[in-house]
Amino acid sequence: MNLECNSKSLNMKIIRIAILLSVVIISYASNAQKVTYNHIVDTTNLETQKVMKLFENYLASNPKNPFWNSQDQNKCKQYDFLESEFQPSLYMGFPVHVLSIKSKNGIYEIKAQFGMCQENKTPYILAIANFFAKKENGQYKLYNALNFNKKKWQFKQVGLVDFYYPKYHQFNYEKAKQLNTFIQDICQNLDVTPKPIEYYFADDFDELQVLKGFDYYIGMGGESKPSGKTARNKVYCGGLGEYYPHEVFHAEIEEHYPNKHYWVSEGIATFLGGSRGHSLDWHLKRTHTYLEQHSEINLNNLLDLINLDEFTSYHYSLGGLIVKKVYEKGGWDMIKAFMNSGKSNNDYYHAIEKYLGIKRNNLNAYLRQELKKEFEKQ
Repeated sequence: MNLECNSKSLNMKIIRIAILLSVVIISYASNAQKVTYNHIVDTTNLETQKVMKLFENYLASNPKNPFWNSQDQNKCKQYDFLESEFQPSLYMGFPVHVLSIKSKNGIYEIKAQFGMCQENKTPYILAIANFFAKKENGQYKLYNALNFNKKKWQFKQVGLVDFYYPKYHQFNYEKAKQLNTFIQDICQNLDVTPKPIEYYFADDFDELQVLKGFDYYIGMGGESKPSGKTARNKVYCGGLGEYYPHEVFHAEIEEHYPNKHYWVSEGIATFLGGSRGHSLDWHLKRTHTYLEQHSEINLNNLLDLINLDEFTSYHYSLGGLIVKKVYEKGGWDMIKAFMNSGKSNNDYYHAIEKYLGIKRNNLNAYLRQELKKEFEKQ
């Protein structure tokens, strides 16, 4: 899952979320998800009862596919778009409280809260999510909220890209064409056949989460800045309109090079398309300035580093710098080899030594020197 976060205090928020989720997973791993209902849910209605039973069965089942519509299942392996929004899953064991079930023209909308009451009696809410249900061959099946919500948005098809965007946005055809050119170029350079993608964009990433079905999710809010996420053939982008090449790289290329380290993937995406609305050069300048003030940071242990601040992560900046040096040395052929160099941390360090001639114990000096060179160019 490729996500550029838009949190105001990214490091601390990630740490808090990780700690809280780990506690919840340990506490609830052995328990099935308990389902309760708000008093406004009409449990006496026979059709509502069927929908309630469908939702309960889905939450309790593993695998869950008997209760999901066949059209979504035939289109993609991970057919429930909300399941992978959290790690390990939205369905990690939180009690579920159904806030409402309402129907219109035979289509039911289920609004469910995933959360718990902590030991100090304060609520902890992971998410409030929406699901839809309607009949398929006489039986109710679940559907992604995205399938219904996107019908309320504007739509344009330009080349390989289906663009979905809010009504307030004035569509920019030039940026849409630029994105298609990027797809054609990067696919040609990496020997990949371009594929059609769905591209959802808005001014703020939270709008896209609502589109997917979340009224609320942990981490929502904070200062709005460009951010994006890729999920199979779907790209979600906030803040950059029709041209967000970083996430489109992931959508087009990721599956064709499965034997690569995370830093290789994010480094190439940043080298080609920047990150969080800024170019690789911008991130390199920021990283150089920070590291000049922090000589105690040891880049020999590169993969221990996570986020410099809310704008720059090391896997984007330093990962991008390493990709840039690989490209300068061996062009696209060496980039393709680098993308097939293995998934483990040892594989990554070995690939740097193989393609750049830099041993791990020399990375700190090498990267600081190269950062200084890049800084002086600007």
